Amino acid sequence: MEQLIRYQVERMLRKKHRNPALHLTPTSRLHEDVGLDSIDMVELVINLEHRFHIEIPDPELEDLRTVQDVLDCVDIHLSEVVN
Repeated sequence: MEQLIRYQVERMLRKKHRNPALHLTPTSRLHEDVGLDSIDMVELVINLEHRFHIEIPDPELEDLRTVQDVLDCVDIHLSEVVN
C-alpha cells in the first residue's frame, strides 16, 4: 500500500509541475524544487482527499513542505480511517 501511495502522490506532483520526468525524492521541497505555489498546494490537498478518501484539515497544509511530509500526512489520515 505504501508504494501505491507514493506512486499516486508523485504522479500528482509531476502533473502539477507539468514535467513527467521530474526527479522526486522524499526530501524534494514542494515550493522550491517542485515549484508549487499556494494555489497548487490547495489543489494538491483536494486531490489527495478525493483520491484517498481522507480529510486533511487546513492547518496541516502549512506543514507540508517536502514530498515526505505529504506521504506522512496521507499515511496518518489513512490509518485514522482504518481505526
